[in-house]
Amino acid sequence: MERKAGDKQDSIFTHNLNEYPKELHKKVTLLHHFKSYLEGDARGTTPTNESEVGTVYVKKWMKTRHAIMFRLSNKIVQVNFTDKTEIILSSENKLVTYVNKKGERSNYPLATALESSNTEMAKRLKYTKEILTHMLNNGGNNGTGQINGGSTSKPGHQRQGSDLGAANPITDRN
Repeated sequence: MERKAGDKQDSIFTHNLNEYPKELHKKVTLLHHFKSYLEGDARGTTPTNESEVGTVYVKKWMKTRHAIMFRLSNKIVQVNFTDKTEIILSSENKLVTYVNKKGERSNYPLATALESSNTEMAKRLKYTKEILTHMLNNGGNNGTGQINGGSTSKPGHQRQGSDLGAANPITDRN
């Protein structure tokens, strides 16, 4: 993934996990770790056909002491909390998906989710809103995909990065 100064379009180069440029080695290693984690997780099968996946990749990410947030290229925001709960925001469907500590999923309309009787979900959604607001107000990062030191203001100690690449195929930033 590459975006040159002044360009509004991303340039995408694809490679497979077996043949890729040397400068992508760290990213490929990270992708292997994510793949192992996801396949070890009993969430079902991961699509392997590129047409099924539609080349979704991580545009930005932020880690706090309570969660890690991913903003994907398909405009979905996923927040994985350290207590194994998750919030998934879909602006296209105007839906909030909450996964509790037992792995049970529930969906809420985005417009009314904060007023839900599910206080655990509402608390995490409010935190997610704080993380997103912080990310937007700080203008992101330098776009290199490297971890940048963040401020220590609310919602916690942050580390940001962007354009980590697609899960399959690999996205090249050069």
